[in-house]
Amino acid sequence: METVAALFSGFVAGAAVGVLGLGVFGSLLVTVPTTNWLRQQFPDPSNWVMVSLGAALVAQAGCAVLGMLLGVLFLSVADGGSTGLGSPSWQFTSGIVICVGLLAVGAIVWQRALWRRFVAISLLAAGCFGWMLPHLASG
Repeated sequence: METVAALFSGFVAGAAVGVLGLGVFGSLLVTVPTTNWLRQQFPDPSNWVMVSLGAALVAQAGCAVLGMLLGVLFLSVADGGSTGLGSPSWQFTSGIVICVGLLAVGAIVWQRALWRRFVAISLLAAGCFGWMLPHLASG
């Protein structure tokens, strides 16, 4: 039963990141400049709407799958873990926060203009995967 709880908790946390992340990055899907190479491949506006919708659905499904993988990781770490940092497993939470932080720094260096969005999605991912997932899985 622990495995099912961890997988389902990961799915819920990942789905939350996917849905809320669409609010952070969704506006970028429709404001891509016409000079972008992908936008030039789909010059008709109706095609671009479908490409944007497909990208959004793939991103949301990818977040849910990532959450399930992190649920399995939590299951393996939680056996020997101890509480701390407001989480049932401080090792898992600190690992998630460090990984998300490193990814955020890399993304901000890569695209400085989007730093606010990267900070917002990083805080969202750290909260959902680092704290929400362990609380859901152990509760």
